[in-house]
Amino acid sequence: MKTFPIRLAALVGAALTILVSCGPRIPDTKKGIMDAFVAGTLDPSYAPAAFFIHFSNDQKVGDAAVQAHLNYFRESKMDILKVQFEQVVPRIREMKEGEIQFIPEDFYRPTLEIIAKLQEAEGKDTYVLPTLYNTYQVARQALGERRMKEAAVECPELLKAVFDSYRDALLWLVKECKKVGIQGFYMCTQGGEMTFYDIPDFFETYVKPYDLAVMGECNKGTKMNILHICNWEGPYDDLSRFTVYPSQIVNTPTNLNGTPFSISDAIALFGRPVLGGFDRLGEMTKISTDDVAAEVHKILKANPGRVMIGADCTVGSVPMENIFAANAAAHGEL
Repeated sequence: MKTFPIRLAALVGAALTILVSCGPRIPDTKKGIMDAFVAGTLDPSYAPAAFFIHFSNDQKVGDAAVQAHLNYFRESKMDILKVQFEQVVPRIREMKEGEIQFIPEDFYRPTLEIIAKLQEAEGKDTYVLPTLYNTYQVARQALGERRMKEAAVECPELLKAVFDSYRDALLWLVKECKKVGIQGFYMCTQGGEMTFYDIPDFFETYVKPYDLAVMGECNKGTKMNILHICNWEGPYDDLSRFTVYPSQIVNTPTNLNGTPFSISDAIALFGRPVLGGFDRLGEMTKISTDDVAAEVHKILKANPGRVMIGADCTVGSVPMENIFAANAAAHGEL
């Protein structure tokens, strides 16, 4: 008579164990979490999150850069390790045939060395995603926007040769990154902003084909690529031209020429999961950690299973405690 309740309790306990083991489970690694998120199978109690920062000038190269990335990644508990792209190309002084100093194909070797060390440190369980500025962004560093516009009108073939050089260096970096185990990239685009509408076919000539060449290589044989449409230099009024760009996740501006562009808008337009939710210059710079957590829950409730919490670009003035709170809230800890 006394054994029946004990056996019944044991059976109930076993059944509950089976039910729990068959239900949703948070993967043990950050790679597993990101894979499940992209596949749409991640337990809704957890959303991935990542906010990105630029490091100080003495932490942009060599081992100092490696350590700064590792410290921030581990302290913030974000779900990917994004590697900043800090190597700047030399200025082009003269846009004249025979006087332009093209960069060598392996120009980004110092950046590759940082990436390789980060991959060795964290790449087993975490996607290490090198940031890649697009060809236009690299050329903008060398020429500036005004001189680039002038060259597009006055010496277009020479400007294309400059772009070809920068594209080839980026392709070299992508291929070398794959050799050290990189499985995805944070792919930036600029050059499609409204400021270039006054030059006919600028996007179709100098941006899109170069983007697709580099991003196509980024997506070849990899698993976790994020398309970042950057509005740091100016606004967009339409993002539909970017829907053909390949990626698993997309990160967009929060407004188009002053009109709000929501997470739901981005999901509808691109048909992919979205990294975002916060404007890098918005309320997150001023509100409390409790308010940040509440906003995260609001974003996730409106778009269940489709949002990786983050900002529309690298954050600068956001308090670190707010970044940590946003990540914790996404992870179900706040």
